[in-house]
Amino acid sequence: SMIFSSLIAFIVSSIIFSIVIKGSIIISVLTSLLASILVSISVFSVMYYYPYLSLNNKKRRIKDDLPFVVMHMAAVSASGAQPIAMFNMVLNSEEYEGLKGEIKKIINYVNLMGYDLNTALKNVAATTPSYPFKELLNGIIATSESGSDLKSYLNEKAKDALNTYTLERKRYVESLATYSDIYTGAFIAAPLLFITTLAIINASSTTLSTLVF
Repeated sequence: SMIFSSLIAFIVSSIIFSIVIKGSIIISVLTSLLASILVSISVFSVMYYYPYLSLNNKKRRIKDDLPFVVMHMAAVSASGAQPIAMFNMVLNSEEYEGLKGEIKKIINYVNLMGYDLNTALKNVAATTPSYPFKELLNGIIATSESGSDLKSYLNEKAKDALNTYTLERKRYVESLATYSDIYTGAFIAAPLLFITTLAIINASSTTLSTLVF
């Protein structure tokens, strides 16, 4: 797909540049060829890096929603609901856009494909781009298979997720404060100091000239 799109971009841009660029035949051909190669490389680069950008964006959105999803799941689990009902309630809440696609996969694996919940969780854990979410799903699987208390596990994960989220927000605020200080010093205090220095130098020069003459 990348190669085909780059080839189409090269052909189309060659035609357009050969019509737009005026001059001698040799210069027109060489310029059109060079510009078309650049366009083709640009198209290839965009198509090559777009999946990585999309993946990183998805990871960031999952990371932002995960602490609240875990707390929601812990609250539902504490009510005694079945694990599949827990995922259904989180999905139906329509509050977690970052994890909506991943949880919907779990529900589809169970309801449409007939997999058991643990198999569905394993399949989603194997493909999710978020390591913390993968760790959460694997923990639910291990807890279920060992017969441990899922409610206790989710409560602990909720506490850990909330603490991590709080620390990350704190670091983010501190970094904003640092950038704010840098901005204030570089773009407000420094120009004022420079203008004041120039004014002092100008006044000193005027006084010295008066004394000399």
